[in-house]
Amino acid sequence: MRMKLAKAIAALGAGGVLVAGAVAISGCGASATLDPIARAAEVSSQQTGVTIAMTMQFSSPSLPGGTYSITANGSFDERAHSGQMTMDLSGVPGLSSLPGGGGNGQVQMVMLYPDIYMHMPFLAGQLPEGKTWMKLDITKAAAAAGVNTSSLSSLDQNDPTQFLEYLRGSSGGVVSLGSETVEGVLTTHYHGELELSRVLANIPSSEQAAARSALEKLGSGGSFPVEVWIDAQGRVRRIEMSFGGAGAAAGLSATITIDFKSYGAVPPVTPPPAGEVFDATSAATAGLGSGGLSGG
Repeated sequence: MRMKLAKAIAALGAGGVLVAGAVAISGCGASATLDPIARAAEVSSQQTGVTIAMTMQFSSPSLPGGTYSITANGSFDERAHSGQMTMDLSGVPGLSSLPGGGGNGQVQMVMLYPDIYMHMPFLAGQLPEGKTWMKLDITKAAAAAGVNTSSLSSLDQNDPTQFLEYLRGSSGGVVSLGSETVEGVLTTHYHGELELSRVLANIPSSEQAAARSALEKLGSGGSFPVEVWIDAQGRVRRIEMSFGGAGAAAGLSATITIDFKSYGAVPPVTPPPAGEVFDATSAATAGLGSGGLSGG
């Protein structure tokens, strides 16, 4: 059981690090002239807090059933570098075969930089001493995986609102598609293209090879499309991005939709009771540092 748990923790740590790396890559390419999309990213990122709803849809010929989706809801306080989110993973293939049987597929996350706390029913009974929450220090996990931790100044790298950073790579040529209502708010719908070449041109040369490899796996060519809905205050209300397809690894394609339901103060975040928490940082960093993800 310890071996399975260590591998699960290491994989989870790697997942967080990969998300951090992808977002760090995306956030480096700001548009020289702020078009409506890039300008809205700037305005939205200055807000104190935000409540979001997110849907991620994946498809691939190699997936059982061909498709699955993940949904999430949460709130984030950018200034306090904190947030909380609930994800529904019940549609993920193979979840029910995990040691905990999959539970109800609901994953809770509490983010208080530099720590992330996770409650995952599919690990029920796998944590030591009856613990129900797992804690991971993302800066230590990133360092063990060889990621430059100087870019991880907050939990922003694991915060879905950081998809706003993608919009700073808008290549211009934005097209207005007219007025539409999103979650009861009147918005203007824009279509644009995000240029990945700008991202590579604006990151340190030592990181470009890894960045290029990650982008090639997305199979997105030199750019990818984005749909953005912007309200009268210049704030993003919805983002929709599509990645992958025939050129991606295993033909994987993904569509990510994020609704920015409200801006302003959000409820304060508190960690789970200490007696219910297992600190998985050491196990995660040991697995990542020893190349524990390479084996079966």
